Amino acid sequence: MEVELPAAVRPERRGDAGGLTETRELGDLFEYRFAQPVTIHKNESAMLPFLQQKIAARKLLIYTEDYGQNPMSAAELTNNTGKTLDGGPLTVFEGDSYGGEALMNTVKNGDKRLISYAVDLGTRIGTADDSGEERILEVHANRGVITTKTAQRETTTYTIRNVDAKSKMLIIERPVEEDRKVLSPKPAESTATANRFEVKLTPSATTKLEVVEESQDSSTVAVANFTPDLLISYTSQKAISEVGRKALQQIVVQKAKIAAADESLKQTRSEMEEVTQAENRLRQNIQTLNQVSGQRDQVQTWSQQLASEEVQYAKLRDQAAALEKQKAALQSELEDMIAKLEF
Repeated sequence: MEVELPAAVRPERRGDAGGLTETRELGDLFEYRFAQPVTIHKNESAMLPFLQQKIAARKLLIYTEDYGQNPMSAAELTNNTGKTLDGGPLTVFEGDSYGGEALMNTVKNGDKRLISYAVDLGTRIGTADDSGEERILEVHANRGVITTKTAQRETTTYTIRNVDAKSKMLIIERPVEEDRKVLSPKPAESTATANRFEVKLTPSATTKLEVVEESQDSSTVAVANFTPDLLISYTSQKAISEVGRKALQQIVVQKAKIAAADESLKQTRSEMEEVTQAENRLRQNIQTLNQVSGQRDQVQTWSQQLASEEVQYAKLRDQAAALEKQKAALQSELEDMIAKLEF
């Protein structure tokens, strides 16, 4: 591998630049000092070699899902020169053959970089994702709000086909995301932005890698908005404490009482409507027969029925008022229970 990087020169006199005799760190900056000063005349240019020594490098492939089905030929460079290497373009040779071009950022002494320089057509990668069921990890309540922490496992399977008759080392990069952790396998290396998994590829063979990750999320819901069925489902969760389970069961019972009172109130109001309609029909009939002679007895019969319906309506009205009062009291008790809910 050959590296050509820009170097600072001091225009004093023409001479052999020689080797790099000193590198000095200046905080986050650095400088190169050459053994001999160099003069660059007007309308001239110069390329000065400031580093001529071997550095540690490992040939491999690197893959992210953005690459499609082919990974990139890459190299892992470790700066063991004792000097800071400035960033710039790289020309890569594999033996005597041209390998490709790359760009490299500045590398401090002892640091390392992955550089990719060409597409590897001899390796093809397919991916398949599978998400497991969501499970509840924790359930907490405070002032009528339930906070639920959930987790979901996701498995990504990489099917890697090496069509070349030579072994290869592949690094698969997956982005690091907040609230998501790797369960298996353990990454060979983790950075601030990526987890890296190493896969050794045998010649002319297919290899699989399964990466299992778990993503976590949390949600908050007001207990007042819960249906009884949803509350019952929460009481069956192992993640909830016994205190919380009993408290929610009491709320379920209270909501059931309110639902029963509401159903009775609806039924009573429906009966009141039926009585009202019956009274209206009787009044119309009485009014019609009052204009017909010889129908006094029938009018008297309907009048008695009307009086009976009015008595029934009064009873239903009192019953509805009692049910409304009962429902309001139950609702008040429920609100008090929800406000005190904490586990």
